[in-house]
Parts: sequence; structure tokens; C-alpha cells
Amino acid sequence: EVRIDGRAITGKRPCQLNRLGVGRTFQILQVFPQLTVRGDLILAGQEHRGSMWSRLVGRRDAGLGAAAERMIEFFRLTQLAQESAGSLSYGQQKLLDVAMAFMAGPRLVLLDEPAGGVNPTMLAGLRERLREINATQRATFVVIEHNMEFVMSLCTRVLVLAEGRIIAEGRPEEVRANAQVIEAYLGG
Repeated sequence: EVRIDGRAITGKRPCQLNRLGVGRTFQILQVFPQLTVRGDLILAGQEHRGSMWSRLVGRRDAGLGAAAERMIEFFRLTQLAQESAGSLSYGQQKLLDVAMAFMAGPRLVLLDEPAGGVNPTMLAGLRERLREINATQRATFVVIEHNMEFVMSLCTRVLVLAEGRIIAEGRPEEVRANAQVIEAYLGG
């Protein structure tokens, strides 16, 4: 059973989880390639705000223009705001995908391989953005990731699985020194 704040959420629909403050990214990018960066962010935010009726007859930006601009600035996508998401590099699309997950101000975000295919410079920027969101908005992240250096430099608590079993958990420096983790993931 999965619980958030003591409340069972197992089997809840994605829209119900969104209302409880849960956001997520997927391993495979979920951007809308034909929309602009700004348009993708607005569309992502619409899922969390208002009714279908208000979306159909309300403002063109569904009242999310200012929130989208804040995400664009925060994730340093300003120069790309009017570019179509499909024209961005893979790393830029990953950054946009993460920004989309934060449009509703979630308390818990599930990040599925956020470092996958992202160059080291862009990855450092993503790590800094996530640290800042954690510090300022008190958002919690569950990161599923194979890039151990990214995980160790971002997370304050690490849980390591191998073949479906927990082999270690604790602070990054404890996990990094764990013999089972070294053998399974970090190399001897």
C-alpha cells in the first residue's frame, strides 16, 4: 500500500494524485512537440486548475501565463520560450518536462531518470534547480536514476535496489561506502 500523509493512495487516478500534490515525469519524454515551450507549460498547468468548461470558455492561457513565465525563468528556458518543444535538444526537452511537472506546485514529485541523455552542463543546472525547489517550496522528490553521481549529489537520503530488493539505504556517503552498492553499481 502507498500512503501520502497517512492517506492511502493506491489505485488513485492520476488526476486524483495531482489534486493531492503529486507530480511526475516519465522516462520517455511527455512534451507536446508542436506546441511552444510556453504552450507546453500552460497545457501542463491546465490539468491542475479549473474545470473542463472553464478551460473551453476561459482565457486563452487559462490564467496560467504568469505561472508559465515563472517556470520558464526559473528553469532558464527564457531564450526558448517561443520555440516549438519538438525543435529543442533532448536535454532541453528533459528540462521542459521537469518544468511541466512543477506547474501545479506539487509537494511530491516522482522523477523517472531525469539525468538520462542529458549533457553534464545541463545536468548541473537541473540539479541546482531541483535543490532550489526543495529549499524554497519544500517539495520532496523520489528519483529513479542510474546516474549515481547525480543521485548522490542531489539526494539527502538514498535507497538502492538490486534485483527488486533493497540492498542499502541512508545518507549518500553511507550508501556510497556500502560494499553491496559498490559491487552492484559503483564498481569495485
